Amino acid sequence: MGERKGRSINTIIWIVFFCLLIGSAVQCDTPDLKKATYLTNQENLPVFVDSSDYESFVLNYHLIATADTITWLQSLLPGDTLNAILVLNRIDQDHFDRTDTLVFPDSFLSGIDQYSPFPLRLDDLLKVQKIILVSYHAQAFAVYEKGDRIKWGPTSMGKESTPTPKGLFAVNWKAKRTVSTVDPTWIMDWYFNLDNFRGVSVHQYALPGYPVSHSCVRLYEEDAKWLYDWIDQWQLVEGKISGYGTPVLIFGDYPFGQRKPWLNMAEKNTILDLSPGDLSSLFKEFLPTVLERQTQRDSLEGIDPH
Repeated sequence: MGERKGRSINTIIWIVFFCLLIGSAVQCDTPDLKKATYLTNQENLPVFVDSSDYESFVLNYHLIATADTITWLQSLLPGDTLNAILVLNRIDQDHFDRTDTLVFPDSFLSGIDQYSPFPLRLDDLLKVQKIILVSYHAQAFAVYEKGDRIKWGPTSMGKESTPTPKGLFAVNWKAKRTVSTVDPTWIMDWYFNLDNFRGVSVHQYALPGYPVSHSCVRLYEEDAKWLYDWIDQWQLVEGKISGYGTPVLIFGDYPFGQRKPWLNMAEKNTILDLSPGDLSSLFKEFLPTVLERQTQRDSLEGIDPH
């Protein structure tokens, strides 16, 4: 009963949405909630897929002009539809009216897992207790524990003039709130540092839908807080690192001056996907260091690395 009601509400939203799209070409009325019926892939309208169908379901995408949908977008309440649109476009809700084109899925799923460019499992990371991967090209991060992806989300990384450095980092120190040494008006919540000399860090801040930061990795507040609680920071003895914090691997290249990569999913739905094979060569370079540091930290904490 509750599921049918939820689907009916979603149907109403989409009927209103497509009325906005076609504007003066066709006039249509908002349906009565009691009379509304669930549309199952009628014409090309988006469908709302039950979680049991995920494994066999293929997502496709299309592009929408933001100006045609801004009223509807701003009226959306928190939930799967809104979250999918925000995550797929690497924006927060305050930036709907600051981007001209959005990518939409043809189907909305429960949660955001199925929209991830990162694979669910990476066997190369089976021995790695914790690691964060950050893709510059996809403007997205993923969290892995012993090879299993447990979380992912969008980012806004360094703009072209102040890029986020790439390579292997480890979490240094963290703070629930800190003030930037570059600009005192930049107040950063749920902050953790990756480079103690250059100030490269991960923290909560606005996501406008493209790389705009001063070399940092920006996140939604809920993602930044979750990571803040999950990560391990460094261990120091007499000012020297005795145990490295959670490893963070930043890789890939963003096509500055070109179309946003996620908009290309309208032509090829898998264009952002990172396969285990794509990442294997990357891991070959950095994995020995990650495992060595992990063994060192485990020995300090009295954990048997085997």
